[in-house]
Amino acid sequence: MNHPDPPEYPLSVALAGAGRVGTAVARLLQQRGHRIVGVWSRTRASAIRAAEFLGARTFQLDSGIPHCDLVLIGTSDHSIAPVAARISPGLEPGAVACHFAGSLGLGPLESVLEAGARCCALHPVQAIPDVATGVARLPGSAWGITCSPGMSGWARELVAGELGGAPVEVAEAARPLWHAASVTTSNGIAALMATGESILETIGVGDPRAVLAPLAAGTVANAAERGGGAALTGPVVRGEGPTVKRHLETL
Repeated sequence: MNHPDPPEYPLSVALAGAGRVGTAVARLLQQRGHRIVGVWSRTRASAIRAAEFLGARTFQLDSGIPHCDLVLIGTSDHSIAPVAARISPGLEPGAVACHFAGSLGLGPLESVLEAGARCCALHPVQAIPDVATGVARLPGSAWGITCSPGMSGWARELVAGELGGAPVEVAEAARPLWHAASVTTSNGIAALMATGESILETIGVGDPRAVLAPLAAGTVANAAERGGGAALTGPVVRGEGPTVKRHLETL
């Protein structure tokens, strides 16, 4: 099937699913001069909250998606395909739909391609606990991009030029491993912090987070500069077996 060229800037953008990432991306695009034409979300309260944040109106999927160049599907992973199927009939040829799930590629967007539109899977490698933090942290973050034919250059420009990110092309089959690396790093750091905090609580330290946060920040800075393996320190690196034994026995 022949496709028209991807849409030109500025973009008319619809947000289908007002999750943290999708809403933050919509805000960043808005700050770059793109127009948010409507917001839909699973619950009306969520849709209204995001619409007010973006200064946009809400819409209902069953009534048809507003005319737009780009649809941001900001739903949970398992809802991407059903939402894509619902918006596909209203997409014009050349329009683009994208989702932000790390482990999923173009599969959930098959209905978009069948409708004659284009699609991208764009995953930011960033921890986003809320929308405001996402707006602050997404610029400068890496993004894993997987695109339908002919869309790679457009997606790279969207990420680098409009969102301030660093695009990294990821093959469809590699997306689960791409996401696993992100999740292991992010949640691994958080889990280790939680473990250290719990240990300090057992010896009566009142604010274990304040004790460990500078250490954690320094370790992450070292790893970012030198790589994870080269950032290892302490008794394991020094070969101090008795110290490690005391740790294990005490724990």
